[in-house]
Amino acid sequence: MKSNMIKQIAAVAIVTLALGACALQPTPYKAKGDTRYGYSEQRLEADRYRVRFAGNDVTERDTVQNYLLFRAAELTLANGFTYFRMLDEQVDEIEDDETVVVSGGHGIYSYPLIFGTRISTVKGSTRFEAGAQFKMLKSRPEKDDAYVFDAREVKRNIGPTVVLPNDGKGVKPGQTVNEPVSTSS
Repeated sequence: MKSNMIKQIAAVAIVTLALGACALQPTPYKAKGDTRYGYSEQRLEADRYRVRFAGNDVTERDTVQNYLLFRAAELTLANGFTYFRMLDEQVDEIEDDETVVVSGGHGIYSYPLIFGTRISTVKGSTRFEAGAQFKMLKSRPEKDDAYVFDAREVKRNIGPTVVLPNDGKGVKPGQTVNEPVSTSS
């Protein structure tokens, strides 16, 4: 009986550590694809896009916002433009509740199931998603506009902090990220 309980505790510990290891790294700069995290964009007009970046629970708010700006700069330059004007920007703070299966179940928020196993709802974590619409421009407007960005400057300044999926290195100022452009938001 005691041996069986030790095995159950060890199994729960291994599963918990394995799940925790998956979430210890911030979301890298990558297309969202089939995952919940990364960037996505939708072309709205020839010179206008909607872009989103969703970070996991260890991706900082500033990183999410920087990756959004970086993607806007990438799209601007890839489409033959030099500047972009942010038309709107929103950062959502999302609290995720996580459900963990706990053998023997204990804690304040436990719900009994069959054979003594319980599911406990654990306070989740906070993650950030940023979204914006932007318009691409060939030249800087004559009137000073705090919402207009030079795409080359954005890439030069944010690029070294961008973490790519496999190598963990930032993007050099002249480098483009070779990821397919998604067309869904």
